[in-house]
Parts: sequence; C-alpha cells; structure tokens
Amino acid sequence: MTAIFEETSAIHDHVPPRPVNKLPELAPIAARRKAAEKLVDAFGIHSDAALSIANAVVDPAELRRSIEIPTELAITGGILLAVRARVWTRRALPDIRNPRIGDARRHPVAVEPGTDEESRFAPVDDPTSTGTTPHLEVTVESAEHMTWASALAARAVLDANDWRYSIRNQGVLTEVWLVANRYVHTAEEIPDLWAVTTAEGSSRTTAAHDILGDGNSVDMVVKAEADAFMRSRIKDLNTALEQGPTVKQSEALRCETMPALILVGYRPLPGGPDRFSSAVKSLVALRHVDAPKEWGEGPELESLADEALTVMEDRRILTPLRRRWLAGAISRSEAEKAHLPTDPAIRAAEIIALFTRDDQAVRDAIRDAVTRQSTRKRITKNFRVKLAVALIVRSVAGEGTSPDRVRRYMQHGFVSVRDNHFNPTHRSADDVLADALDEFEDDPAGTPGRSRLELAARAAYPLIATLSLWADRGTNNNPNADDRRRPGEVIDTMLSSRLGIHQLHRAIVDHNDGRRGLRAVDEDGSIRLTEDRAQDQTLNDVYLRSTFPKAGSPTRPSSTNTPDDALRDAAAVLGAAVRSVEEAMAALRAVKAADGADHVETVGVDLNHVSEWKGILDDATEDLVFWGRTWKRRNRKGGRATARRDDSWVSEFLEDPDGAVETWEEEDSDAVETAS
Repeated sequence: MTAIFEETSAIHDHVPPRPVNKLPELAPIAARRKAAEKLVDAFGIHSDAALSIANAVVDPAELRRSIEIPTELAITGGILLAVRARVWTRRALPDIRNPRIGDARRHPVAVEPGTDEESRFAPVDDPTSTGTTPHLEVTVESAEHMTWASALAARAVLDANDWRYSIRNQGVLTEVWLVANRYVHTAEEIPDLWAVTTAEGSSRTTAAHDILGDGNSVDMVVKAEADAFMRSRIKDLNTALEQGPTVKQSEALRCETMPALILVGYRPLPGGPDRFSSAVKSLVALRHVDAPKEWGEGPELESLADEALTVMEDRRILTPLRRRWLAGAISRSEAEKAHLPTDPAIRAAEIIALFTRDDQAVRDAIRDAVTRQSTRKRITKNFRVKLAVALIVRSVAGEGTSPDRVRRYMQHGFVSVRDNHFNPTHRSADDVLADALDEFEDDPAGTPGRSRLELAARAAYPLIATLSLWADRGTNNNPNADDRRRPGEVIDTMLSSRLGIHQLHRAIVDHNDGRRGLRAVDEDGSIRLTEDRAQDQTLNDVYLRSTFPKAGSPTRPSSTNTPDDALRDAAAVLGAAVRSVEEAMAALRAVKAADGADHVETVGVDLNHVSEWKGILDDATEDLVFWGRTWKRRNRKGGRATARRDDSWVSEFLEDPDGAVETWEEEDSDAVETAS
C-alpha cells in the first residue's frame, strides 16, 4: 500500500524548449575592424584586444551603439566600464583557471609537475595587467598546457555547476562577463593568442561549448578564429533549420550565440586598485565571494509556488478568490464570509491534491511557473509536493512551532496521497470518517480509497504542524530509534486499521477545535486515558510509531492491563523472534567455503534439526494464516462474527494450503452475510 517516495519514481516535467531562430550571417571584416577602431578611440584599449572583441561580437553595429553609452560598474575604489553585445559562443573562452577547480589544483610546492595527469603542469597563474590598460595577460608554458588547464577547469565546472540541461532547452539567458585576454606562451615560439575570456559565466559558457560538441574549449576557440569555418557552420545550421532541425541541431542553434557584458575600461578612484586585473577580480568577488545571501529553500519554494498559483489563475484553472485562499492571502474571517473552509487541514488537502493532480494543464502551469525562475529544476512529483507544502505551512505561524521545521517534516507527510488521485471535499470530518470506515470494512487489506486518502491528507497537517509526528529520528531515550519511516508512511500504516482511521479523524477534530494537545483514541474512537486513568492520553511521535508500527515489527505497549495490550505485547515478542530467525538464516547463508561458495549449499544442515525446525515453522505458518484471515474477517462489515477453527480446515490446509484458504474465504463470506 505504501508508495515508494523516490525522485526516480516520479514523472519529470521538463523545461519547455525555446523556439529556434535563423542565425545571422558572420559580419564583414570591414565592419568588425570599424568597431574595433571605435573601441580603441573610446577606451584606449590595445588594438589586438579590440579586434578580438569585435570578432567575437555577432553584430558590430550593436557594439558601436553600446560604445556610445557604456555601462558603469562600481567596485570598491573604482569604476569599470562595459559594453553590451551578443557574441559568438565559439569565440568566447571559459576561464582556464576557474576558481571552482579548488582542491583539484596540484601546486608545485605539494606535487612535482608531471607526476600524474592531474599535475602534468603547474596550475595557470592569475591574470595580470599593466596599470589600467583594459585587457588581461595570462602566462602559459605551451598550447598543450593551456589545453590541459582548460580540460581540468571544464571537468570541475560540469561536476559542480552543470547548466547543460537548462542551456540545451533555453540557450544562455543571462549575460556572461567577458574580458579580452592575451595568452603568452613561454616555452613555444608561437604567436600570442588573443581571446575574449569569461570573468563571470564560465559555467554557462563551458556547458554551451560541451553542447556544441567540438571538443576542448581552447581547440574550439582556435578553430572558430577562421571566418571560413564560422560561415560554413552558420550555413549548415540555417539550412537544417529550413529543412527541419534534429534535436541536436536545435540545441546548437540556441547555443551558437549568447548575451555578454564586455569589460573595456577602468577608472580608479583615489586609493583604489591601480590595476585593471585587480578591479576585475574585485567585481567578480562581489558576485561570488561577497555575494548576496541565498534565499534558502523555504523562501525559494514559496516564490515558485506563488508563481504557480498565478499562472493557474491566468489560465483560468483557479479563480482569483480561490488563488488567494490557497496562497493564504485571506484571513479565516474573510474565508468564512466567502463560504470557504476555515480549517487549515481542509486547505492543506486541497493544495496537495491540486499540486499532485495528474492533469496536464496543472502540470504545464507548474512547469512554466518554475522555469520562469529556474531552468535547472526537474519538476518531479516530489518537487510538486514541496511547492504544495510551502503554501500549506503558511497557516502554521500560529501553532507556536517553527514553520521551517514543520515545512521540512511535512515534505515527507504525503506518500499514498501523492501517488493516488482523490477529490478533496469540504465535508465535515465526521462525514469523511464514516465513508473511510465503510471503505476499510469493504476491503481492509486493499489500497485506500478516496475517503481514506482525503482523511490522510487532512490529518497530515495537524499531526505534523503540532509536531506530534516527526521526520528525523533521534536515538537518545527513543524506543523506536530503528523506525526510519517518513511521517507519510506512518500515516499510511494508520490507514490500514480501524484504530488508525479513528486516530486520524480525532487529530483533525481536536486541532480544528483549538486543542493544544491532540488526543489518542481507542478502537471505537473514544478518548484513550493514560495508564493511571487520570487524564487523556495525548499524542507524540513515540506513541504513534509504537501504536502503529511498521509491518512485521510491532512494538511493546507500555502496559498490559487489557487483553488488547497483552496481545500487542505478545505480537511484539513474536515479531522480534521472526526478525531474529531472518537474521539467523542470513548468518547461516553467509558462511563461505574455501572457494567462496555458500558452505551450507554444499554440506547442508543435520536432517534431525531441519525436521524439528520445519515442524515448528509449519505449525507457526498454519496459525499465522488463520490469525490473518480472522483479522480480515473481523474488520469487514458485520465483523461481529467470530472466527472458528476446526480440525477439518487444518487438514485441508496441510493437504492444499492455497485451496484451503480459498475455501475458508468462501465460508468466511457466508458467515459475514449471516452475521449481517
């Protein structure tokens, strides 16, 4: 009955691909040279640096317009100047000494260069500059050194900050920061390489290069220097677009260009850095070192969930009033005036049902809302549950507990509810209980029906919001330390018994009545008293997990004052014994012979012992089958009838266990009708 709550089991809603457009032609050389000259005149930039920028830009006219009104970027002690333009991705080089490499660097002081592949060369030094001249210089030993460093950086980036999923579908959406770099080769007599290089945006550029699929980024940039190559590439992709591109060609069309902010000048202030390289490092540090604090998971999920509701309203899946109610934007008194439920448990059931609904319009709305703010998230069912919970816990502020803690616990509060469709209603808790009991009595061991699922969806809110049920399990003084079930799995266990169904109902009722402590109940739904009979028994995590243990592992009650408690205690002893048998059998199989084979498979076990053990286990199996059928019969409608075992049924079972069970079930069905 319990659903598997794993990311891998969920259906993925992918980022919708951005439509592809025809690529512009490569700009004429004359137009690029004119833009380069304007860069030199405006910012005093090195002519080769200016030409590398102009060659990388898609439209030189756009670059010339941006030069007229450069963007000013303030740093501590100065102002950097930048121009905006779209660039050819192939002509932009990701930083070959990306800081994300981190611990992967093998410095000569620790490892002799050439010792292994990871230390074949010394790490590339920081780029430098001469005063405020707006380009950077990087020293490398050789072209091989540069290619090796680029490959090392690419591996580190794709491991730590992989943007490929998003960029395949959307392209690079936000500007990368580029600087003209001069790569000086000290061990080879080859010309210096000029290339615009990422100061910020190496992860996105590396991902785009990987999608374009022409090998190492350095090789790609060197190859793209040739106009003939670029024109051929552009022509091939545009032809593919006209004829109907493949998925790979569509991805290339999205990735061949990207927006860029190109740093072209620097004005230091008194006391500020006097090097352009220091100014660039300061700017990047403001983004990565002293960056704005992340929102954290809670605010992030709330933002995404709010946008999902907005999209649903825009697409008329929700009315404006219903959107505001689900968003928690109207008070309980306003909800009452609008004839909407004021019970937060009903609201919780509505939200979880909406966000996990197998409705394409709803799923599309959630997907589109999420991808407007994040194109790297996969919208699994688990993620949709998290969005729903972000809205549900908005009503927790008055509970006197930490909303963030409740949010983390409640993300694991819906298991069967997540994977089984149900229609949330605004019925009273008593009406839901009555239908849930009818469902249970019709099929005690079956999958929960809609009323039981609705009961579970509603009860998850009070049980977790009051911290009567936890998600993390400590070990100190905890008799259920080995119980690693999620809250939703405990609730699913409760759905499989009449006592559990009554307990879920009582949690809903007590919470809606404003009780601070949720009360425990007996089998008939009456309030359970403490062992000393002095007061009502209240719920907590230990009590719930003990009363509703995981299958095969019943826990011992605190007392054995009643036959039910004594029976639970004896069942707990039996459960532990069965687990011990299981462990003992595993230990016996684990004994290995000299050749590594299971020794017991070769020599066996003394037949006298085997015969004795089998007799005991066969007798136990007979009793277990009978007890299980008795429980099933007792929990059906008209369950007042009591089971009676006679020797003829035992004999039939020993002769033909499956046939005997079928016959017994038929007799049981007749007995139920008679009792009714």
